Amino acid sequence: MHLFETEEGDKWVCIWCGKEKYDEIIESKWEHIFDKEDPTLRCVFCKKGDYNFDED
Repeated sequence: MHLFETEEGDKWVCIWCGKEKYDEIIESKWEHIFDKEDPTLRCVFCKKGDYNFDED
């Protein structure tokens, strides 16, 4: 999960949305702070974590 500093406050972005919305993030001038692996964090865009395990 990537943490970005934005005008509206800090926001977490998953690895998938980070790739998909890369141009939007750059255009908005979000500043990358650091990465963290934590299954409880949720992405501001998709509301999911970095890794979703299928439940059987």
